[in-house]
Amino acid sequence: MSKPDAIKTSKNKYLPILIINAVLVLAVIFRAFLCISVMDEVFNIGQALRSLQGNTFLVENWDYFQTGDSFLIPFIFVFTRITGSTEGIVLFSRIVFIVLQLLMGIFLYKILSRFFDRMSSLFAVVIYSTAVSFLLFYMWYDNWELFFRLIGLFLVFGAVTSIEQKTAGKAYIMVFIAGIAHACMVFAYPTMIVLYVYVLALIFFYRRKQSAKAHNLMALFYILGSALVFAVFMLYVLKIGVRNLFIFNSTMAEAGLSSTGREGFFSLSSMVEKTKALIVENIVFYMFSLVFFAVSILILYVFRKNKHKILMFCSVMLLGCIVLLLMTVFRVDSLNTLMTYLSLYTIPLYFLVRKESDRRRHFKDLIVFLWISSFIAGVVYSMTALDGAIKFSAGTRTGAIVTVLLLFEAIRMSEMKSDRKTVFGILASAMVVMNVFALYSFSFDGIKPLECTARIRTGIYKGIIDLPDNAKRYETVEKDLAEVIKDGDKTIACGPFAMEFYLMTDLKPDAANLWDPNNTELAFQYYKTYYGEPDIIVLHDSAGDITSPEFLEFVDENYEFAKYTDGFIIYHHK
Repeated sequence: MSKPDAIKTSKNKYLPILIINAVLVLAVIFRAFLCISVMDEVFNIGQALRSLQGNTFLVENWDYFQTGDSFLIPFIFVFTRITGSTEGIVLFSRIVFIVLQLLMGIFLYKILSRFFDRMSSLFAVVIYSTAVSFLLFYMWYDNWELFFRLIGLFLVFGAVTSIEQKTAGKAYIMVFIAGIAHACMVFAYPTMIVLYVYVLALIFFYRRKQSAKAHNLMALFYILGSALVFAVFMLYVLKIGVRNLFIFNSTMAEAGLSSTGREGFFSLSSMVEKTKALIVENIVFYMFSLVFFAVSILILYVFRKNKHKILMFCSVMLLGCIVLLLMTVFRVDSLNTLMTYLSLYTIPLYFLVRKESDRRRHFKDLIVFLWISSFIAGVVYSMTALDGAIKFSAGTRTGAIVTVLLLFEAIRMSEMKSDRKTVFGILASAMVVMNVFALYSFSFDGIKPLECTARIRTGIYKGIIDLPDNAKRYETVEKDLAEVIKDGDKTIACGPFAMEFYLMTDLKPDAANLWDPNNTELAFQYYKTYYGEPDIIVLHDSAGDITSPEFLEFVDENYEFAKYTDGFIIYHHK
């Protein structure tokens, strides 16, 4: 058989596996059209939209989350200018997520396939990309942080691992762009400055003996890339006035570092408590799967001379993944947890292949740059995120990419008689199936995706398929809001369970943050500082559970009931 015929036959052999996974990826994309989210999703989109509605960025928005959410502003700007409204804005933000995920997947594949097998590179990207973080299909500050982190890390990995191949000039450009990406990462999630310092130290010290001058220049270009972003930010700050930044507002500062009133955000006691929670919660989550993990590692040692050890190892590893997924499938962090579990296999797999693999150096580089940094990011998340321990897995999930690559290498180097690529393809496909299973089992707001049968035809959720009752609700409430708004109305404030109303109108948000008014003192100070009392206030009929009694009293005294619309009460200023 000629070489071209052999290549063609090889491609045809794996075609069914590739087709199945293409269908699975399409299923993941379709999942973005199911289930509305009425809390976090509209909050983060609203953070970007309010800047376009006239709330000055970093001045009239008193919320720290706005930095990460600001990267959505250019996309929302184009959307609103083309459509002339916010109808369909939620689905649009999900489409932005899908497109960026696909582009990032292509980018990661291009980098990985330079150093590793193309099939393993493809599945490493697919398994990671189809595990949608927190089951949220849109770009918010966490996803932007992940996006920029991965771009920067893979550029640095590619630059450092190829510096000896007479491509120093290209390497400097790569780390310069990486510096830009990681500056954006820090802007999206400021405490990731810890990870930035780690990467900078790696660029400067890692494999320095090869060429101290090259590493000095790479570190310099990395810093210059970051400095460019910082310079743009400082120009904006100087333009608006340093003293106008919301962080210098004394009322907000007295309410706690976060304008949402969550005090002790960075306190030592808070860090200790979150660390304890991190340990305890993950032990509970991983308890049964860790047994499978221990058994699989034992197999590598006890049966190290057995030809079938890798098949036994893969079987036990897959069982551990299935058990863990079934234990956490009705949690929004199920896929983050699964990816973290996979990350644990990186080190034992590396020790299995490192002596004989011709790619061991590249694996070591990837572990140092991607795997270790993912756990650093996990610690940073757990120490600073509001959700504490649950966010640890949001950081560490990227380590799964290294595990998948190493798994292929272990199978490739094994003595099994079966076609090694087919075995790997089946195993990797099973992991993608688990991702899809999790995505269709639950949603961020708890609705089961397969129960969503009605497409919303109008309003901000237009195009999304949800429960029939929800579809009906959101086809009417926006119209009811429009009927209440009078000529001359300029501002609106919404309760924490009615944040989607911020997206339904051109009225400026009259709120220190979009979770208002759960901090009444902050809300009143904001009215006094900027726009006066809101013209429109919208509360959910259960808003009393979180809205302060003082604010409800303020509404009773100064507002008149305008309309009740399917669970929401709309008030107009007297």
